[in-house]
Amino acid sequence: MPVSGRSRWCTLLPQDTLSRLQLSILLSSLGIVVITAGLPIYLSEIGASGFELGGVFAVGALTTALPRPLIGRALDLHGRRPFLIAGIIIVAASMVLYGLARDIGMLLLASTAQGFGTGTMLLSAYAMTADLTMRSGRGGSFGSTEQSQYRGGLYGGLLAVPVLVFTGFDQAGNLRITPDAWLILFMIFALGALVGLAIAVFGVGETYARPPETGEPISHEANKIDRQLYVLMVIVALTSASSAGIAPFILKFIQDHITQNLALLALAYLPASLVWGFMPARMGLIADRFGRKLPIAMGLTMSGLFSAVIPFLTTIVPLALFATIEALCYSAAVPAEQAFVADMTGGKRRGVGFGLYTLAQSSGRIAGPLVMGALYDQFRAGPFVANAVILLLGSALVLFMLRDPWRKRVPSVSSGK
Repeated sequence: MPVSGRSRWCTLLPQDTLSRLQLSILLSSLGIVVITAGLPIYLSEIGASGFELGGVFAVGALTTALPRPLIGRALDLHGRRPFLIAGIIIVAASMVLYGLARDIGMLLLASTAQGFGTGTMLLSAYAMTADLTMRSGRGGSFGSTEQSQYRGGLYGGLLAVPVLVFTGFDQAGNLRITPDAWLILFMIFALGALVGLAIAVFGVGETYARPPETGEPISHEANKIDRQLYVLMVIVALTSASSAGIAPFILKFIQDHITQNLALLALAYLPASLVWGFMPARMGLIADRFGRKLPIAMGLTMSGLFSAVIPFLTTIVPLALFATIEALCYSAAVPAEQAFVADMTGGKRRGVGFGLYTLAQSSGRIAGPLVMGALYDQFRAGPFVANAVILLLGSALVLFMLRDPWRKRVPSVSSGK
């Protein structure tokens, strides 16, 4: 007798579902590093200003932020899987748009689609990860999900190397991101997203148990949203605005003041990329053993210190060192933050909880690039100093304003409760 679709998903172990989910995220995220690191350079090639550069990043954050609460609520009403699939489809389409982009208008359209698609995909993935793990193992599980995104970006960056080598040299022999190289790269990334879509469609089942339709009351625990989540949202919005504000300008500053050699820049950031690609699953365990607050505070502190020293850097070596240390601390902080959100929300409100959290995260990223872009045009070191002050303030707020939700560990069992 054939097995129904619902029964087929029920036969999968939670860890199998989580592994397939993470693989689909990895393949759909191949373009992350090239967008983050290569887009500022590509925009410089077409003569964009610092404000226009900030605008391209800000519009993606805007389309990520605005629908988050609605999508989060929909996750709790209709399940996680349909939105995961829809997000990956939009990501694939955005990769095609990026590849075809030759002016600011097309890049704005691509950033809009990519922000909405990636936001929907990751919001669904976070809710599914929380469904599949209990509190004692959430840090490591969220680390694995976050790691899959950055490992995909790392693989995409490695794929970019031979493409740039064969198509990126201009007539003077300088390595550049040419339109041909840009197009080839994003067609590869679109293909990767389509493979990730196939894995999500055929290999990832629904993780959400809908509320009962029998009229029985739903427990308070399942319906809870702890007020601490709103405190975290304020901190996340503040620090995300600051960090996202300087992200597009770090490489631009380095090119203006240290080196324009893309090969050296790639080597400088390679250790940090490896950390993001392979360490979050391991560093996330810190939140399971020592609580959520400490990793978050350490990540903000080290990122603030890194930002403070950027204007004083004159060579690539210290840049690589600071970037690697920052990545190591943040690879522990991000899973801890996500586990904090899961701890603060019950199973029937988890979509809403992650929707609010990611709304705060994305909202901060809207204004940050625009404000920092205007500041960068006036005073090159200004954004980095301002970011350092804000992140150190955020670290203090985490330590003194948040109550750690972590409790004594219990045996880790895969469950959605």
